[in-house]
Amino acid sequence: MMSWVQEFLKKHKRQQAFDDARKEIPPYPRFSVPKKAYREVTQWQGKEMGNLSRGISAILAAALRNPDSSQHHDFQIALKSVSALVDFSLKAQYRSHTRDKRNFLVFRTSKATRAEAKRQDRVLREPMANERGHEIRGTSAAKRRLRAPQERLQRVHERADLICRENHFNLIKMHYLSHFSSHV
Repeated sequence: MMSWVQEFLKKHKRQQAFDDARKEIPPYPRFSVPKKAYREVTQWQGKEMGNLSRGISAILAAALRNPDSSQHHDFQIALKSVSALVDFSLKAQYRSHTRDKRNFLVFRTSKATRAEAKRQDRVLREPMANERGHEIRGTSAAKRRLRAPQERLQRVHERADLICRENHFNLIKMHYLSHFSSHV
């Protein structure tokens, strides 16, 4: 990718702007400021490559700012392409890729869904309590004690089903994963 970027920058006479932008990035955690211009580095170490991958989109955007009218479209395409490749590279480094996130849906519950879950729980409790009241006469205390956890478990499952139906992970980061198969 960087050989393509360098050729693109050379064609549009933006190599110096790229080197200058790269040197101007302030330090932040897991990123150290490069001491040399990109073209001056003869042998790349893992740390240097990681630094470049973390900042390439911003560096390139800075190097390509203020295009003339003939460059505008090409610059946009170049930025989108580099960003897509960097995104893919970062996502490919995930330890696992799974669609099964049901355990975490409970933490994405909106106020409306929580209110609906409470309403649903009340609706479920009433018939259960009525049924229990009718059974009291002919049922032993031990059987009634066994029935309470079963009712509670049924309400918990109903709540979980509601949350799974109503909650979602439609986050941009998660949505991007759906596009990568077509890029590979």
